[in-house]
Amino acid sequence: CRRSWREYEARLRELESERQAVEEDRQQVDRYKQLLLKQRDIMIALTARLNERDEQIMALQEELEGVERVARHAEDQLDGRTAELYALRKAAMEASTS
Repeated sequence: CRRSWREYEARLRELESERQAVEEDRQQVDRYKQLLLKQRDIMIALTARLNERDEQIMALQEELEGVERVARHAEDQLDGRTAELYALRKAAMEASTS
């Protein structure tokens, strides 16, 4: 009877040890789960920020393209006016020499 009682106590200690190990594993899994949820939330927030920056960059690129179009148009007009001025000066020089 003593032997079976000792075996029973030993088995009981084993089961308690296994139960504690399972509980610790469950707690660790819960901690990892919380960590993964935090990481997911951070990734979602970072993705949103990146999307906002992408939108800002695209808007700035469009604005820059508009400014460059205006600058090219102004340069073309200036080139035309400069050509006109040279033509008028040349005509005036030719008229004054003849």
